[in-house]
Amino acid sequence: MNRPTLRTTASTLALAAAVAAAAGATGSRGGDWPQFRGARRDGVSTEKGLLGTWPDGGPKLAWRRPIGEGYSAVSVAGGRLYTMYAADDHGEPSEFAAAFDPGTGNETWRTKIGKKLDTEFGNGPRATPTVDRDTVFVLGSFGEMVALAAADGAERWRVDLKQAFGGKQPHFGFSTSAVVDDGQVIVEGGGPEGKSYAALDRATGAVKWTSGDGGQSPGYNSALTVEIAGVRGYVAIVGNRIRSIDAQGKELWSQPWAEGEAHAMPVLIPPDKIFASGVEGVGAALYQVAVEEGRAQVRELWKNPQMRNHFSSSLYHDGHIYGFDNATLKCIGAADGSLKWAKRGLGKGSLIYADGHLAVLSDQGLLVWVKATPEAYLEEGSVQALQGLSWTAPALAGGRLYLRNHTEMVAYDLKG
Repeated sequence: MNRPTLRTTASTLALAAAVAAAAGATGSRGGDWPQFRGARRDGVSTEKGLLGTWPDGGPKLAWRRPIGEGYSAVSVAGGRLYTMYAADDHGEPSEFAAAFDPGTGNETWRTKIGKKLDTEFGNGPRATPTVDRDTVFVLGSFGEMVALAAADGAERWRVDLKQAFGGKQPHFGFSTSAVVDDGQVIVEGGGPEGKSYAALDRATGAVKWTSGDGGQSPGYNSALTVEIAGVRGYVAIVGNRIRSIDAQGKELWSQPWAEGEAHAMPVLIPPDKIFASGVEGVGAALYQVAVEEGRAQVRELWKNPQMRNHFSSSLYHDGHIYGFDNATLKCIGAADGSLKWAKRGLGKGSLIYADGHLAVLSDQGLLVWVKATPEAYLEEGSVQALQGLSWTAPALAGGRLYLRNHTEMVAYDLKG
């Protein structure tokens, strides 16, 4: 493993003072869900006062509306919802970014991003919008990184990632959701020769730096912002390594990882551990990052096949990791990876945490409310929220849970 020197200059420590868990990294208000997997990109909501046990028939339906194809999740910030979907544009199949009223589900604007992606496993955009104050940053399936005005969708700048960094088109499309931090938009460029990751200027889209060599095309897992040992950085699985870089693109550490595609995001186990997982033969592992004599030391604590995440990322709560091991929902101990319980029947679903519960969406649209405990699988409510294939994780903001698939978007009130 590499052991690069960790810089501990005054400027780096000042940057680290903004804790990774703070929602201010995206300029969001309390209770917003401004980017992929929430304010901290960990699938965990801090909202309280939600229903404990749901009534028969599930929580109150706020609204339901049709939507086009796509796997982009919903982001919520500044009194608007944002997502991406595919639709016809004067006879041309296209991908759009769009904003919606969270109270009614009505669309307030939409902006064309590029042409529509068609694959054997579903069509339309994959990446989730990242909202930072007055700007929404979106990524089309063919590598169009676009900054839009949050108020009306007006285009501010656009960068073609394939042209800028020389990467190839991923088979399942550009899928990663950008990190916006310290005036930079951190994206996976996917190029060779030091152009795997890059930072674009938030205001102009100009390239500020590039870093790393992950191969010839981008991967499918989004970067996680973390602070470990007083140093702030971004962690992602790039090629066959787990890598961490700082806000200037310098590598902090890297750890060998399995060959093959990685779709699930790494998960921070506070204060200094990283959980990573891959599907099929890859399995899951926990690594501890420490600083010894100014150098990063990465140590594997455990590795086993108990949590093989496919496209849905796991989450951490109170000493335990919850997630989908292929098509089985599981709870495992973070300390040693030991299995606590398993529940089949939900397919390859997705989940988030809120107020002592897991909001779990099955891959066929069944929404279940599960108590977040390692003791047993305890279901405290369910509703058939969507029909058909549902591979997009829920979002929660202001007491409302937002779900979508290829045909519908729906909102439920979870307040007691």
